[in-house]
Amino acid sequence: MILLQSNMTLGLKEQIQGISADIAWLAPEITLVITAVLLLIYDLIFKENKSVGLAAIAFAGMTFTLALLIAGWGNIEEDRILMDGMIRLDGVAIYLKAFFSIGGLIGLVMMLRSKQKEKFFKSSETLLLFFGLVLGTFLMTMVINFLMVYVAIELVSICSYVLTGLFKSKRNSEAAMKYLLFGAVASAVMIYGMSWLYGFTGTLDFTSTAFAEGISQVAVFPLSLALIMTIGGFVFKLGAFPFHIWSPDVYEASPTPIVAIFSSLPKLAALAILFRFVASLDLALVDWQLWLGIIAIASMTVGNFSALWQKDVKRMLAYSSIAHAGFLLVGVLAFSESGETSALFYGSIYLLMNFGAFFLVQLFEDNEGKTSFDAFKGMGSKVPYLGVLLLIVMISLTGLPPMAGFNAKLYIFSSLWETWQIEGSSILIWAFIFGLFNTVVSLFFYLKIPYYMFFKGSEEAVSSVVGNLTDKILGTILVAPLLLLFFKSDWLLNVLNSINFAL
Repeated sequence: MILLQSNMTLGLKEQIQGISADIAWLAPEITLVITAVLLLIYDLIFKENKSVGLAAIAFAGMTFTLALLIAGWGNIEEDRILMDGMIRLDGVAIYLKAFFSIGGLIGLVMMLRSKQKEKFFKSSETLLLFFGLVLGTFLMTMVINFLMVYVAIELVSICSYVLTGLFKSKRNSEAAMKYLLFGAVASAVMIYGMSWLYGFTGTLDFTSTAFAEGISQVAVFPLSLALIMTIGGFVFKLGAFPFHIWSPDVYEASPTPIVAIFSSLPKLAALAILFRFVASLDLALVDWQLWLGIIAIASMTVGNFSALWQKDVKRMLAYSSIAHAGFLLVGVLAFSESGETSALFYGSIYLLMNFGAFFLVQLFEDNEGKTSFDAFKGMGSKVPYLGVLLLIVMISLTGLPPMAGFNAKLYIFSSLWETWQIEGSSILIWAFIFGLFNTVVSLFFYLKIPYYMFFKGSEEAVSSVVGNLTDKILGTILVAPLLLLFFKSDWLLNVLNSINFAL
């Protein structure tokens, strides 16, 4: 009895020591938590004129987080299993977290430059939820345990629900309620599927050999049901078909800086989970490529054709994000090192394109008070520089040269073609065909904004005061990489090629 207690004490002591040693590798996440705590304390201490202090704390915390990630890039030589097997830190996770930090900084800049900036910085509520969302996406890039997957996704989801409904209006409340209902259903379906997989395998670690051996003993039908339910939760955060119906209302109702965060960070984090999860599945047992291929094709097609009929730019970009979720899934379908590299390249460029688009749209929204296409009529002649910047972003989103969006689609379809030549699966060639077809379709709604700006005359008096010099400089900084990375895409590819993909 005494010996058993001694062994248990020794095991617990070793676990605590191991967790303590792991904390150093989670310095970026700890920084986000500390920043959130400092924001809350500052908000409680100071009663008036809090905006400057809150903004300073938020920017300092996010900047320091990015600096830690950049410094940690060269320190990790191999994958590290942390927190007793709950998460895995590798090059992919550090890379994505660094890009999420950049996205977080851009989001804070957008809040600061917004006409409604007092709503963001008058108290700590919005910033606390913002940092909670970013923390959730950080965790999503590292999870290898079903329990941790659920915690990370729910952290992102709950923060997103509240951020949507935080700004009190009927439209915000309706959008938040729709988001919450769809999210609750997706979450329930996902955790039910996870419980099945746990029952089949006896482990929550879906990267372990025990998990692979366990599912190999399960009949095809129950295994397929469990996998479909589990993947459904990932697809919801990716914003892909069929869990996409919440997107247009949420994008239209939410403040533009928040929408910019919604449209990119959770998508790329969900993509990381999908890559890890499908790596544990055997195609001989279940044809997951067929399911993801159907979802990718449906997302591209539904998103692009729905965007054609929109009269509001933010709703159009919402359907655009659904289509881009389908393109990101193409990288998962390729399921190779080149496929993961191309998907990460695509996701990185998509993040830059989306933030550039929403930043410029916010300038016009602050000026006109709306984001309908009619609000952009005649703006090209009034503010030609901003009009050209928006044209560049729209060309890149379409995937036309000479913009980085062209390289992104070229690489992702090239990897899909290579996989099809090796495997010969029919779903791969169908995804390739529909992807090219949808790229052509997207041309008609992305170039609709420049058409309204430069070729449509405004029926109302148009204000020429859209964005000051600072906004133009910030817009240029956001858009310039899209042009630069078309000619120098090897800069980003060299970084991605240095990552050891564990497929």
